[in-house]
Amino acid sequence: MIWLRITLLSALARKGGLLIMVLSTAISVAILLGVFKIRDDTKTSFSNAISGVDLVVGAKGSPTELILYSVFHIGRATNTIAASYEKSLMSMKPVAWVVPVQLGDSFRGYPVVGTSIEFFTRIKAQGRHLELSEGKALTDPTLFEVVLGSNVAKNTQLKLGEQIAITHGSGTGPKQDHSNSPFRVVGILKPNGTPINNAVFISTNAFDALHDIEEGGIQFAKLNPDSQVSAFYVGLKDRGSVFSARRQIDALPNAGLMGVMPGVALDDLWSTMEVAENALLIISLGVLITTILGITATLLVSLENRRRELAIFRAIGAKPYQLLRLVLFEALLISLIGIALGWLMLQIAILLSADYFRTSWGVVTSIGLPTTHDLLSLLALVIVVLLCACIPAIKAYRMALNEELNPPST
Repeated sequence: MIWLRITLLSALARKGGLLIMVLSTAISVAILLGVFKIRDDTKTSFSNAISGVDLVVGAKGSPTELILYSVFHIGRATNTIAASYEKSLMSMKPVAWVVPVQLGDSFRGYPVVGTSIEFFTRIKAQGRHLELSEGKALTDPTLFEVVLGSNVAKNTQLKLGEQIAITHGSGTGPKQDHSNSPFRVVGILKPNGTPINNAVFISTNAFDALHDIEEGGIQFAKLNPDSQVSAFYVGLKDRGSVFSARRQIDALPNAGLMGVMPGVALDDLWSTMEVAENALLIISLGVLITTILGITATLLVSLENRRRELAIFRAIGAKPYQLLRLVLFEALLISLIGIALGWLMLQIAILLSADYFRTSWGVVTSIGLPTTHDLLSLLALVIVVLLCACIPAIKAYRMALNEELNPPST
């Protein structure tokens, strides 16, 4: 205990330089733990980009392409499927509900999603039910009404009650505008950090009606027999029956359908971004190594200013190994205080930015205790600091008493 007190008093006498070392250690630890935290939370949030959906059903092909198109609205569907399969899916014993998804049109570059009115009660974003900041959800599938994602409303400055004209396809080329069938804005969704923010939602009936308008008006009754959709979101009564449901979907005669578990497909998609993930980790480790080397260099330089201090310790009976322990204690205190301060800095940063990350980036993060992986990394940090601190500690151990009390004249 006496050596701990001596170490603290010695450190306080040199508080300026040690404070800089503690702060640099804290910042490095905050960066390292922050990278771990963001990496884990981003992966979890990415896998939960669409929640409450047990299966995404579409035409047979690449599961990744199906998820990219139906969830992230990226790319194009290889094939559409008959809307009539909704009844076939609903007739399956494990299935609780089915929500169709129809894509292909756009509004000012934002994808238009044709769906049922159940979309707004069944589908979740990051584990939370969809919420409206203004207006209401779709209630009547035969009306030309539209609900806007938060980013769409923000970037287009549209308000409730205003009318919009949806564009066929990507919107390029002549005569692609459905200006003869305007939609009225009835609702605006709250930000949720998912692709839903960047989408425009209408009913599947209205979506089909856009492409089946005669001069006499819209013929909703004609749409049902040949209606096509891009995919179905399927919810099950029991998630344990997911494999049974997939087998039944595969076995539908002449359907050519497949059922994809969105969580599994999104995990596979995340693995393709491993290079970027590792790059962030390497950068944070680089910052940490620089800090460790800085601590070592600072302790070495400080020995030159402490030659008489260490010599006095020797003169009053301190053993060489006690001087070694003194320097190691300093390195240990710097690393432990830096780790504690760095962890606290990270928690404050998370607390202040959690809502922004969720709504703007779709990353759900929260404060919490370090994980096992974090603790092991911090333990490794302390060990490396102590090993590097052995260099100045051994130098202090080898200092000659006579040399330090009587330094050579210059």
